[in-house]
Amino acid sequence: METNECQFDTIMKQFFHITFAMVTMILMLSMGTTAFAQDIADETPSIEVSYDQAIFEAFQTYLAATDTLPTTDEKNRLFVDGFFSQYKDDFGLIVIKKDDGSEASPQEVDELFQRCITLLEEEEAKIITVQNLNQENEDSSFLKNLSSLEVRQLAIRVGVIGILVLILITIVALWAKAKKKKKPVADNDMYATDTNPSNSGNNEASNDVIIRKKTSSVLNKQSLEDVVNNSNYLAINCADFCTDTAVKTMYIKNTCIIDIYNMYAEDLRNPDNPKEDGCMVLGRWVHDEQCDEYAVSLEEVVFPGDDAVFAEYELDFGGKIKVKVNEKLRKLRRETGLQYDLTCWVHSHPGLGVFFSNTDSNLHLIHKHPSHPKFLTAIVVDILTPQQELGVFTFKHDMGINSKADLTQLYSLEEWYKWAIGSRRNSVAIEEHYNTLDKAKSRNKGCYNIQLSNSTIIDIDLIATSQNHEGLYFVHGFTMQQMDQTSIIAVKIDNAETIVDNELIGCFMVVTHRSYPTIKEEVANYLGRIGFVMVYSVSDGILTTIPVVDNDLCADESYYGEQPLEELKIWTRRKR
Repeated sequence: METNECQFDTIMKQFFHITFAMVTMILMLSMGTTAFAQDIADETPSIEVSYDQAIFEAFQTYLAATDTLPTTDEKNRLFVDGFFSQYKDDFGLIVIKKDDGSEASPQEVDELFQRCITLLEEEEAKIITVQNLNQENEDSSFLKNLSSLEVRQLAIRVGVIGILVLILITIVALWAKAKKKKKPVADNDMYATDTNPSNSGNNEASNDVIIRKKTSSVLNKQSLEDVVNNSNYLAINCADFCTDTAVKTMYIKNTCIIDIYNMYAEDLRNPDNPKEDGCMVLGRWVHDEQCDEYAVSLEEVVFPGDDAVFAEYELDFGGKIKVKVNEKLRKLRRETGLQYDLTCWVHSHPGLGVFFSNTDSNLHLIHKHPSHPKFLTAIVVDILTPQQELGVFTFKHDMGINSKADLTQLYSLEEWYKWAIGSRRNSVAIEEHYNTLDKAKSRNKGCYNIQLSNSTIIDIDLIATSQNHEGLYFVHGFTMQQMDQTSIIAVKIDNAETIVDNELIGCFMVVTHRSYPTIKEEVANYLGRIGFVMVYSVSDGILTTIPVVDNDLCADESYYGEQPLEELKIWTRRKR
């Protein structure tokens, strides 16, 4: 905070100096401009011609009465000769009386004649010079036509515009300079952690830890209204596992738990050589200002990139996960209009137990939010314990971090996973599925509804329209019991017989013509494990659903459901 205030004071001082210099320059400019305009007005030449001799005064009057002047020597002589014609006698000779009454000699008359021509030429030259000077003054500047007040007003306007431009340039330059001084943080160290149990002593963060500077801010709506009392979220009261925690309640989405569980599935199959693994979890948070506590949700899992390094006592998330987290956050905020952030990070201690090392604490500080640091949580799992024990670690009210000694309860990832699978099945929206037996004439309670999800219909279309669709495909999902009726929910179609999270519930095949004996022979080995068979006929484009009753393929066609595949595709497009 003090650093920001110092930077602000420095900027204001620089701004004051620049403004003062600009105002001084504007005043000098306005004064100089006014003086320059006055000088131009003073230097404008005036033509004054006066003659002592009566002849010259008469000639001047003659010039003034003439509209135009000659432009050549011959015309000038004719012009002067016309003037002197009034002095000619009856014989055409010029007779001029002097002051003393005597007549001027021919030589004196000729000299006077030449003087008049010279006067005419000088008059012409002066007029042309004045015309040129006036034209040059008009072209070079309009200031001589302005008053002193107008000149000052113009100078002030130009100065104000100049000051504004310079202020803008100064602000941009200072901003760029301040931004350039920011020091980058190495991405490779940002998500590195150490799970060596020898580091699990004091869990308080070291003073030497360099905390990453974050620029994220709270821009979107903060809300968990759709999460509270939602059956798809596992609500955990943090007071149940810790006495001092800044996080009051956690809401963990069922799909998030399933993703975390599946992340460790390969390690569970190879317990003799387990590897550490981890991920980041995005969600939302709400701050209770009265008690300074948070409610957070854990919703979307982001897995590390291919640059992550996993080894014994070490888990390096790599640098690519930062890019993936930022991209996912932008997408969630844009699509929902809600404020999503990193609310949890997960890693494992296979065979080492649940604890939070010093390196874990340091990494927890690096991941915290810049303005609301205490809502961040961490989950540590020991996947080699019978129930996959896990602990939740949070900030205390005083910004300390809970250690293993502070935990009063551990949880089980296995139990969380069972709850997640059950909650997802119980919360299925039937209206979002297509019932292929809806138009069947007869219904069996053991296979009363067969509900296809959007993704299942898309799988059917992809297989049916592919070049190589021969062979048997497997439908995965789960069953739901409603009163005495069984509904089968289809989630996915795959060429694998088993997949994670779902059961084998049916079979699917593409044929040219439907033949009951051929279909029964193809699925004979699975009749004890499946509830139906779906058959798509290429010849007529019809999808036929045949229930399995008492472990046998139903032969009564009144129990069959039939729909054109195009009808299912149109329904899917409308739902999407």
